[in-house]
Amino acid sequence: MADKEIIINGAESDQTGESFYDLDQRGGGAGGSDYDARVSELNRKIESLEREKVQLVNENSESKERIKKLNLEIGELRNDNASKKEKLGEMEKEIERSGEELKALESVARRAVELETEVSRMQHDLISTMSESEEANKEASELKRALGEKGERVERLEREVESLKKEKLESEKRVRELERKVGVLEMKEIEEKSKKVRIEEEMREKVDEKEREIGGFRKKVQELESVVAKNGAELEKWMREKLGLEESLRESDEKAKVSESMMLGLKKEVEEAERVISGLKEKAAEAINGSVNGVREFVVEGEKNSGLKLDWLVVAGSTVAVASAAAAAYVIYARRR
Repeated sequence: MADKEIIINGAESDQTGESFYDLDQRGGGAGGSDYDARVSELNRKIESLEREKVQLVNENSESKERIKKLNLEIGELRNDNASKKEKLGEMEKEIERSGEELKALESVARRAVELETEVSRMQHDLISTMSESEEANKEASELKRALGEKGERVERLEREVESLKKEKLESEKRVRELERKVGVLEMKEIEEKSKKVRIEEEMREKVDEKEREIGGFRKKVQELESVVAKNGAELEKWMREKLGLEESLRESDEKAKVSESMMLGLKKEVEEAERVISGLKEKAAEAINGSVNGVREFVVEGEKNSGLKLDWLVVAGSTVAVASAAAAAYVIYARRR
């Protein structure tokens, strides 16, 4: 009896209406109308528990608000269990009088134990769900915090990217400016090289031309010297025929003196010109190796020092005239001696 009482006190009834109807038929009306009312009440409560059990199983994944409501309902069920335990205590006496009733109550007790187990399982599931919900909330908080940190990092990286873009634009601008300057310098270098080559070619052409002119002038001087020699013989013949022309001779003497002085001056100029020409030849060789400016400076210095403008045609003409005058003066001077 003690074991049976423990089972009855620790369980909730879950017998269907049909089972209690059979029990009523087997009991032959024992217990009277009070028993029927109690059994009907138990049937209603058991049916209510079954409906609530199904709802709890189906609604286990609902929100926390629903879980709170279920907790309240579970509390109400526990209160109902306490009242049912009292009623079952009263029914124990009747169960002792009827073996069939005892078996029925034992069946009800087993069903109540099953319901209690189911309720315990649902409570465990409820606690698990609540702990999982708390863990999910905690994980969500961690994710939000991590997301905030990542957002800050993304913003920092975006600022760094913008800064790098600006630096890249400035670097590209400086590179373009440097490329432009390099292009200008390259163009200037090309122009200077072409100008240098052109000047070297011009100087070589001028030097060659001057050398050709000097060779021509020397040839003309030689020809003039031969002509002067021939003319000297003729002059000697003429002087013998014109001994009476003393006045003319005096004038010729004066002219000879003047020509002699001019010849000396022109001789010096010719020597200076030859020195300038030899210097020009040396500088022309240097100009071929890239020293163009040295030739110019030497020419300018020679012009300044000698006072000549280096008009080669004039120099050549003057040389011929001096040679002719010198030859004539020499013949006249020799004749007079």
